[in-house]
Amino acid sequence: MDDWADYEARFMTSSIESGFDHAYIVRCLAYARPLYDSCLPIIFNKDHLSLLVGYKLSYLIGAAQRTTSYYRIFSITKRSGGQRQISEPLPSLKEIQRWILDNILYRLPPSRFAKGFVPKRSIRENARFHRNQEKVLSLDLKDFFTSIRVNRVYLFFHSLGYSRPLSRLLTHLCTLDGSLPQGAPTSPALSNLINVQLDKRLGGFALKHNLRYTRYADDITFSGDLHAGRIIRFVQKVVGEDEMRLNEKKIRLMERHQRQEVTGITVNQKLQASRETRRRLRQAIYYIDKYGIDSHLNFTQNMRANYIKHLMGIANFILFVNPNDAEAKNALNILRRVQTFPPFPNQ
Repeated sequence: MDDWADYEARFMTSSIESGFDHAYIVRCLAYARPLYDSCLPIIFNKDHLSLLVGYKLSYLIGAAQRTTSYYRIFSITKRSGGQRQISEPLPSLKEIQRWILDNILYRLPPSRFAKGFVPKRSIRENARFHRNQEKVLSLDLKDFFTSIRVNRVYLFFHSLGYSRPLSRLLTHLCTLDGSLPQGAPTSPALSNLINVQLDKRLGGFALKHNLRYTRYADDITFSGDLHAGRIIRFVQKVVGEDEMRLNEKKIRLMERHQRQEVTGITVNQKLQASRETRRRLRQAIYYIDKYGIDSHLNFTQNMRANYIKHLMGIANFILFVNPNDAEAKNALNILRRVQTFPPFPNQ
């Protein structure tokens, strides 16, 4: 007896014992089979989802209908300047979203062109794919998460085989104000899965013209001996059909004689963290080593309690990109010494 036959037999026995008629059992099994074949959790209705995630149905419905009450909204400073709004779900809703992520979304394969927020893929892999190319074209999708509207999320869940009422509930548990919130654990995976067709079209275009293509969240990169105008027009057409648009201020064409960067990593010859990242670390380490951590903090008026760990994080990132970076190795040695012998508190 194969696995499905075993499930079918157990389901029929349990359903008959519970008093369900044959026609209803057949309908349930017909609904369950495609989900089973796709290795997705079989969820028959909202009550069933409630049992699986471990929260009362009234809580799920409340979180779906009064969504804004279940989020903490705050802003962080973007590396390029300005503010980015983060919508963080409250712990209970986040736990429900984690269940959806682990049991549904992570069981589905994203496009091979998607490099961001995918287990076992990284920013380094994304950059490595474009190393030592004639030209690199970097594009940015404007307001990426919030441009993925609720109707696309609903169609995604329904396309998996879930019922309309269940798909609507799953959708509202994963969206805020009609779109994907930046800060929910489900948003990155949903953005990749919903954009599989977009990646397929852009990747197909690249292969047809002997180019390379990847997407790291909202960062789109083409490389090779490319014609930038033709690519930009095609990308604008394709993303426009999905109600997204390019950020025209962030279009960058980098030729071989220029510094070529992909998601903050230099890709001309060997992979390196950006020049600015390495310069900032080099400068901080120079003053810490020459004048001491106390003098450096006082001079820069830096009040960060985790400043040493912050610098160590930058050094580790540089080494993640290029494990042979001698300056970053030296910086880590100095920072470990400073961490072992911290400065005396001010008297």
